[in-house]
Amino acid sequence: MLRAWDGVESGASRRVIAAVLINRTVETMRALDWQNAPERRRLARILAAARRQIESGYLRWLVPHASRGRRESDRD
Repeated sequence: MLRAWDGVESGASRRVIAAVLINRTVETMRALDWQNAPERRRLARILAAARRQIESGYLRWLVPHASRGRRESDRD
């Protein structure tokens, strides 16, 4: 998911990203076939999920849960 997002942010076309991550053959498809390709829709879903993760603060996964307060064992 984040590889796809990084690809878009780096300026790669969605078709190239789909070719790298999903199916190599999409890069050689005709434009009309790409417009209707399931790989295109799949990539759109992947990028939408990446956007949701980024907007909801996925980096918090990397930080301990210090904001949740003390551990139960410390409460006594």
